[in-house]
Amino acid sequence: MADKRAEDDTEVRAALAEQGLEPTTNDDAVLSAYDALLRQAADYERAARAARERIQAAADAEAAADAARQRLDADIAEAASARDAAEALRAEATTELAQLRLRSEQVSAREQEARDGFTAQAQAAHAELDAELERRRQAAQIEEEERRRGLAEEHAEQVARLQEDQAALRRSEEELNDQRRAVLGQQFQLQRKLDDLEAEIQARAAADVAALDRELQVLRIQSDARIKTIDELRKQLADQEQQLLRIGGTDPQYLIDERDRLAADNAELRGKLAERLADDDLHRLRWLERQHREVTGERDRLAYRVQELEGAALASRINNLQLKQLSDAERHFEVVARGYESRIAELHGTVEQLTRDRPDPGTPLFPRCVAMDDDPQLNEPGAISAERPNLSQLARSLQAVMFADSRRAYRLNDVCVLLGGLAMSRLHLLEGMSGIGKTSLPVALAKALGTECTVVEVQAGWRDRTDLFGHHNTFERRFEESEFLQALYLAQTPRYRERPFFIVLDEMNLARPEQYFSVLLSKLEHEGEPIQLVTRGTGRAPQWFVDGWRIRLPRNVWFIGTANQDESTLEFADKTYNRAHLMELPAQRPWLPQAATVPEIEPYGAVALRKSFEQAKQTHRTDTTEVREFLEEIADDLREHGRAVMGPRLERQLEAFVPVVVAAHAGDPVAERPEGEDSGQDGRSLAADHFLARKVLRSLRGRYDVTPGGLNKIRDVVCTVWELRGLRGAPVRCVRLLDDEQRRREG
Repeated sequence: MADKRAEDDTEVRAALAEQGLEPTTNDDAVLSAYDALLRQAADYERAARAARERIQAAADAEAAADAARQRLDADIAEAASARDAAEALRAEATTELAQLRLRSEQVSAREQEARDGFTAQAQAAHAELDAELERRRQAAQIEEEERRRGLAEEHAEQVARLQEDQAALRRSEEELNDQRRAVLGQQFQLQRKLDDLEAEIQARAAADVAALDRELQVLRIQSDARIKTIDELRKQLADQEQQLLRIGGTDPQYLIDERDRLAADNAELRGKLAERLADDDLHRLRWLERQHREVTGERDRLAYRVQELEGAALASRINNLQLKQLSDAERHFEVVARGYESRIAELHGTVEQLTRDRPDPGTPLFPRCVAMDDDPQLNEPGAISAERPNLSQLARSLQAVMFADSRRAYRLNDVCVLLGGLAMSRLHLLEGMSGIGKTSLPVALAKALGTECTVVEVQAGWRDRTDLFGHHNTFERRFEESEFLQALYLAQTPRYRERPFFIVLDEMNLARPEQYFSVLLSKLEHEGEPIQLVTRGTGRAPQWFVDGWRIRLPRNVWFIGTANQDESTLEFADKTYNRAHLMELPAQRPWLPQAATVPEIEPYGAVALRKSFEQAKQTHRTDTTEVREFLEEIADDLREHGRAVMGPRLERQLEAFVPVVVAAHAGDPVAERPEGEDSGQDGRSLAADHFLARKVLRSLRGRYDVTPGGLNKIRDVVCTVWELRGLRGAPVRCVRLLDDEQRRREG
């Protein structure tokens, strides 16, 4: 009996723990009452007649358990529905966030389109103004020329027309200044509209982003609440399942009685607990909950207010910025207006001085070129050899003479490649580090050949043909002849017209040759009409000009451009590389043993030199075929791994280049110290290595669409086919170029 009572006490304490109540010392009375009930229950148990009633109670308990299970199933279904709703809200929030990002990108795109549109409009306005200014200048020139023709008829009429022209010029200048100020005003208005549009777009984007952030925060709070509800329902479900498991092994009637008793005890204990919490704690708890709700609402209201104030502050800063810009623009226009006024005064003074000190109409338009016509030394042709030079002897003689003049030699292979380049193209590009003799090479070559070489220093600001040839000074009625134009004319004088003539464009890539050298690039490719310098000539015309204002491109002229590769220079375009012969001089120049006598080179004519080139093409046709077959054998791999192909222009250059290099390299070797990497190459392998590296593989430089694996495959194919074709030495130029590109990609 005592063991039974101990078990019952344990069950009571467990029931109190399940209800969240801890037994105290005040519970002794409850336990005593419970002992009495147990004794009564023992009497009932001894009564077997209550079996039917207990069976019926068990059935009722089972029905109640089924009802509870159905309620649990309904709760589970509701929890699943809530989970699906939370997932839908999360997906909706993700979609809205993506839409927000898309709208932000669209706003940025519209802002860029607006900026590009206004910039294009401003550029169009500038272009239109420049075109109008050029038309007015041409009209002024035409009027000036017409007025000049009438000056010889009557002095009084000349004075009157001069005054009229001055008045017209003043009016034209005033109109141009008005138009320029109008264009500047339009540009300022366009810029101001662009700034307003940018500010409006930014403000709207900020407002949209803030609103979407608030909506996203609300959705996140709702999602968290739903998830918390699901967790609570899961916990209740687990508790009920535990209770069902416990019910399964106990007498139903006992459980019913126990439940009633525990319910009464629980009510009594809850009453006691409520009495203890009804004073300050319960009131404070409810007050804290209410304060929490009020503080949360106030926080949300203040956050929205902060966003509104930030938007207002942004708009205020934009307005202040616009006012500052207007003020700066006003001061700028005042400065510009004062500058225009002073410039107009200067122009008036210049016009008066020019009209007062007008040159003689008979003054030559090209005075320096005319001065060459009057130079007796330039009118004497001089002695030149009409025989075709032996290219092998010429190459070695050139190397020895250049070494004797400068005490530093150029390698024989470089001289042979240079002669091949003269046969291939009239445009040469010499690349390499500074101080290795790029400019001195053509100067020494011209001196050895007994001809002239003019060095023209290219400026970084050159943009068009006027920077190269010069420009027409309308007021002084003469052409500002550039050094380049004088060199072109010098090459046509009787002294040099039959000799090779070299014009060096030093630091050619300081500016873009595709802009200032474009006319000559076209003329070198397709020789045609002479180059027009002015629309009409006056005074004495140069003797070798065409129609007095056009100049031919002489066939005896070769253009040689030097190029450094550093941060101050620009890259040549492919159209320039494709038309030019490219050489890269080594950093170390060799030293030759002192020769007993320096050979004398007869001054050969350009025609005789070209005849030697043509003879080499006939003599070494087999070598050209061998090099072409070598390139054709690797063409598929070059196209697949490097997207490098040989077009018709390269085919023509190959036919002109290879035979001259082979002919120049033939003969006894030259002792050079130190020997170069390509010392084991003969003429054919030298031509193949140089042409493949500089004309075909050069297109791989700086192209990152060609992978390091592709470069390795090209290198292996070139070396393998080189050995299979029996070419001497090694393709050192090709391997060096591919290795440099490999290191550049690897870092």
